[in-house]
Amino acid sequence: MRLCLAFSLAALLTMTARAPAADWYTGVQGDASAKPAAPTVAIDMALDATTQNALAGALIGTIAPFAPLEESGMRLRVSGILGKYDYIASEAGLGRINGTLEQGSFMVGYEYVTKQATVAGYIGGEVSHTGITPNDPNNTVKGTYAGLKVGADLYIRPTEATMIAGVVAYSTVNNAYYGRLKFGLAVVNQIYVGPEILVLGDNFFHQWRVGAHVSGIKLGMVQLGVSGGFLSDQVRGTGGYGILETRFSF
Repeated sequence: MRLCLAFSLAALLTMTARAPAADWYTGVQGDASAKPAAPTVAIDMALDATTQNALAGALIGTIAPFAPLEESGMRLRVSGILGKYDYIASEAGLGRINGTLEQGSFMVGYEYVTKQATVAGYIGGEVSHTGITPNDPNNTVKGTYAGLKVGADLYIRPTEATMIAGVVAYSTVNNAYYGRLKFGLAVVNQIYVGPEILVLGDNFFHQWRVGAHVSGIKLGMVQLGVSGGFLSDQVRGTGGYGILETRFSF
């Protein structure tokens, strides 16, 4: 039900249509002093919506404190999540339950960067609040909790025309988990098209998704990605989903 966890657990934001770290900016050929500064901060935003009346938005900042993002090194990640959803209570007489989610996390990690791949791991803390109206005594995730969060993401270009991107995460807050894997084939200017699969859930729901994505669309310094497809939810049944992602680095 809490489809907004598709963001909070994903640290999703590392998969936003992203290109290898070395491609996050355009250097000027010639005098090295004329090159723009390599980015040390990336801001990711994402919007996730489903046909099951779930909507979530995420804002995540990734900071490279000691070296540019195009180089291996320490990373700091701060995220904020807002979401809403509803469902029909299992207890007779309660009817439709409306839920909201506010979530924040801070993680420290390390990213290993090569010309064709990036691999990163993170660990930190998370605070999450879920509110529901009216009260559902069978909902085990309502309330405010704090816990440990770990995650990892990767981006690989096996060839100039192919890409593989993945992210996994787990939080001790309600045993929430998330996994996403994308495969892509370049169609033009490192814009990739291909399939994706996702799994996500917690103590209250379990869901999987299968769809398609377009990643790597560049509009100046902004990168865009879109995806959508079919979902199956243990609580709500089947439906559809759509995700819009953007990344800006400086």
